[in-house]
Amino acid sequence: MGLCAPPRGLVLSFLGTVALTSTSPSAFAQAFPLSRTLTALHHSQPAMVANAATPLPARYLHNTNTSNGMEALLRTIRFAEGTWRDGTEAGYQMIYGGRLISEEIPGVSDPFSKHPEYVVRKQTSLNSSAAGAYQFMPATWNRVAGRLNIDDFSPLHQDQVALWLVRNRLSDAEEDNVNRGILTREALHQLAPEWASLPTYSGGSYYGYGQSVKSWSQLKNFYDQQLELLRIQTGA
Repeated sequence: MGLCAPPRGLVLSFLGTVALTSTSPSAFAQAFPLSRTLTALHHSQPAMVANAATPLPARYLHNTNTSNGMEALLRTIRFAEGTWRDGTEAGYQMIYGGRLISEEIPGVSDPFSKHPEYVVRKQTSLNSSAAGAYQFMPATWNRVAGRLNIDDFSPLHQDQVALWLVRNRLSDAEEDNVNRGILTREALHQLAPEWASLPTYSGGSYYGYGQSVKSWSQLKNFYDQQLELLRIQTGA
């Protein structure tokens, strides 16, 4: 995450890269029935296969007419930012560096009461106050949350702010593609100024300076797997 936000919001992360294995829709349906979830993908830790007791990822925007394709894109951004954590609530209270708000900041009784605006200082890399599932910078969060009359940092409201940022960046044509379940390189290129972990056409970060970026193939595979899971869940 950078040190400051550009006018339309900068959300960056330096939480590492994890490889993702591709699979066909039929194989996916067999490998991930409703009682199971996807492989754990977060930080730079080895991937672990979820067992039957692992809950399905929560869908906080299910009452807002958000398409399966758009929900899959939001999940893909979280994967890129290193905050996926099997889709659990814990990812929504992650701060720059991979720790949780409740672990890092003493005296916090409710990690979702507000953006922590807590600067993590590292000796070997840039400092950052990025937080949440989408690694919002404080300026970005305060600007959009104020516009949407949002007064807390809950998972639902984080998804709503991220959705606003996505729609603000994507062209009508690419938003239509996403809603139809089609993720393109162009869509990621359009979102790259917002999330530096997403690749531009060149395959690198929009912001350069050694920023960790997920590859097109990693993101497309993850998106397609999440989309298939969502379609199985919703029957749509």
